[in-house]
Amino acid sequence: MQKRKSNSCLILFAVLFHQAASAQIKQVWAVGDGEKIFREDVDNPAKNGNFTWNGKTIHLKGLYNEVLACQVIVEAGVNGAKGIELSVDAPLHKASGKAIGSTLKYGPAGTIEIFTEHYLHVIDSTPPNWYYGSPAAQPKKMTGWIPDALIPADAMAGRGGFPIDINAIDTSSGRFPVSQNQGFWIDISLPKDQKEFPSGIYSGTVQVLQNGKLIREIPLEIDLLPFYLPDDNHTNIWMFSGEIYSYFPGLSRKQVDDMLKFEAHRHRIDLAGGFEVNTAPFNPDAMEKYKPYLNGTAFTPANGYHGNGEGVGEKIFPIGMYGSKVMGNTKEVVQKQADLWVEWFSKNAPAVTYFWYITDEPGEDKYPWIRERAEWIKSNNGSCKNLPVFTTTAYKKDLAGAVDIWAGYNGVELKELPAIRKTGGDHWFYNGNRPRYGSVILEGAAVDFRVNSWILYKYGIITWFIWESVHWQHNGQGPKKHLHQNVFSNPLTFINDQMEYGNGDGILFYPGRMPFYPEEDRGLNKIFPSIRLKNIRRGQQDAEIMRMAEKKVGREKVISIISKVVPKALSEVSMKEAVPWSEKGDDYDRVREDLLELL
Repeated sequence: MQKRKSNSCLILFAVLFHQAASAQIKQVWAVGDGEKIFREDVDNPAKNGNFTWNGKTIHLKGLYNEVLACQVIVEAGVNGAKGIELSVDAPLHKASGKAIGSTLKYGPAGTIEIFTEHYLHVIDSTPPNWYYGSPAAQPKKMTGWIPDALIPADAMAGRGGFPIDINAIDTSSGRFPVSQNQGFWIDISLPKDQKEFPSGIYSGTVQVLQNGKLIREIPLEIDLLPFYLPDDNHTNIWMFSGEIYSYFPGLSRKQVDDMLKFEAHRHRIDLAGGFEVNTAPFNPDAMEKYKPYLNGTAFTPANGYHGNGEGVGEKIFPIGMYGSKVMGNTKEVVQKQADLWVEWFSKNAPAVTYFWYITDEPGEDKYPWIRERAEWIKSNNGSCKNLPVFTTTAYKKDLAGAVDIWAGYNGVELKELPAIRKTGGDHWFYNGNRPRYGSVILEGAAVDFRVNSWILYKYGIITWFIWESVHWQHNGQGPKKHLHQNVFSNPLTFINDQMEYGNGDGILFYPGRMPFYPEEDRGLNKIFPSIRLKNIRRGQQDAEIMRMAEKKVGREKVISIISKVVPKALSEVSMKEAVPWSEKGDDYDRVREDLLELL
């Protein structure tokens, strides 16, 4: 009798323990890749349903060779929750038995990756300066715990790797305790092989586990459409990367270069400018080693690359960066260097846009110097007269004829563009500047990085240049000069001598190793992506879908459709205006759906 009573008590205790553990998780819901769900935003209206999630099922739709993404938001109570992880039951095509995905593997198309979203606490939002022209252009929500870094599930446990603990809320301030969100990011690379994988509906589940036991399950439905997303990009994102070799002391320089290049390439970005060939005088041996990045052979499975863009080379090559003195200081040396560069590219990479990055953000006092050196090149009878000159400023009449390619952070003056192109030049835009185009700072909406590819397509602009992607060590400006930054805990990543600052500025990748802050080391020799980086990829894929739709119905029809969410941009917008384009990811997804219907 006593034994039976003891067993009953044990059973009751087990039931109560399971209920208590389960009660730590209050709700699980999903949202698309075009939103940032703040940690404390537990009343976000998207939890009741959005374009991606109808309240019961995650719905995604895409093309062969496209990468889809969604976020799963786990809402925990005031006491947090221990031992949480996500898993995806690979979506299955019932008729053929084919399944998409092998969770946690990063390789060929048809795989699934899961990340833990890492939050940065923004107390003081970035003031109006070049990130947005006026208070009217600021995002509505600016402070709080903002998600950005995406930590792979196989990172160190306790530092974003599975399983994770959602910490209890600190109530020492006396604030009434509330629940909190923990986001998880899921990337699904759709198959490339149209013969092996039939189009149609693939059904699976997203599972939330606690201490290894299933506590929540959400159906996942993927509609694979019978069209192939091109590997090539027709809107260019050019991004600079500084030196990060000291973060990965166990790897060779080539391994670190490949790690950076590959991660950028998978997100449809050209990472160019921060490598030895860009910051030194012409060296034929160095260029021969670099050539696989330009002709695309570096981005193949034979060289360890998997993902979209296989076999596609980089399209941008800056000679010098930020005015580095790689071309020499005399007319004779400059002309000789220019000849060597032009002849090499003419022979080895004629399709690549290469140029002399002559100086950075020049003031008027620098104009005579620019005109003199440009004249050295353009007046020469040899090959060097064909070397374009680039600088980061909007079009200036005083430099017309000297500068060929412009990139200004006020965007593009559209009325000047035809004349610039008539003489063989071009005008791009640089970094981010609300309300004319999306900002690059942490507080911007997720779609700030998505909308810029839409703007590139709509206005026929060729390239968007982002000044830095791994600003883990601060540059030579301001009070943080040359400091190795704790990018996992301090959102302030840029501050200059004028005390102008930007949260998250210059950070699109995060380090898997952190020798300078060992408590932040994630234990992986990898480059980690960010939500902002993922939205660049989403925008680039959208732009390719626009081009596909254009072939079906014409450019005018496509422009009329995308203008529903991007009615105007660039110089059409006064810097005193509010942002005219939508800041909601769902709005872009609805227009993308309209474009897919045209196919």
